Amino acid sequence: MSGQSLAFLLASLKKGNRAAFEAIFDLYEKRLYYFVFSITKSEYATEEILQEVFIKIWTKKETIDLDRSFESFIFTIAKNLTYNYLRNIANQQSLKEEYWKNITSLNEETKDSIILAEYEDIVNDILQQIPTQKRSIYILSKQQGKSNKEIADLLGITQKTVKNHLWKTLQIIRTQLEPHITDSVYASLLGLFLFY
Repeated sequence: MSGQSLAFLLASLKKGNRAAFEAIFDLYEKRLYYFVFSITKSEYATEEILQEVFIKIWTKKETIDLDRSFESFIFTIAKNLTYNYLRNIANQQSLKEEYWKNITSLNEETKDSIILAEYEDIVNDILQQIPTQKRSIYILSKQQGKSNKEIADLLGITQKTVKNHLWKTLQIIRTQLEPHITDSVYASLLGLFLFY
């Protein structure tokens, strides 16, 4: 994209133009993702931080200086939020909850699915307490084996929405399942996190 085109988008963004915001999101999302991920090594943390970056861009849009490098501006925001995130984790009394949340890779999901199957009755009780759409997405994915794309097509939503709902549902299940899990199972999960 030319400097002139970016300048036009930024000027439109400052006026609250959502289409300009979405265009800037599309322009920088992938590069910012790789930048943040290179520091965090966590898909979940990276997605959380990226969301914060673009929320900050939108809420501070009126303060964007058109005479300064926007790329430097947005990457500085990403860097600061990333290090803030890591500092917050480091300052926690225990990293147990953070490790618990960060089951994101395919290998981890496979291990997670085995554990969830072992506690199937408890999981089913938990599922009855969550919103219908989240429950449906979980069942389609984990019990019927459908891909995120298949679920998105079936429900008329985006794959990103499917992924977000799945993550939130798994987070709820893990949190409520944790008191029932034996120390040996938890130790196994913790080992998985430490070598992620």
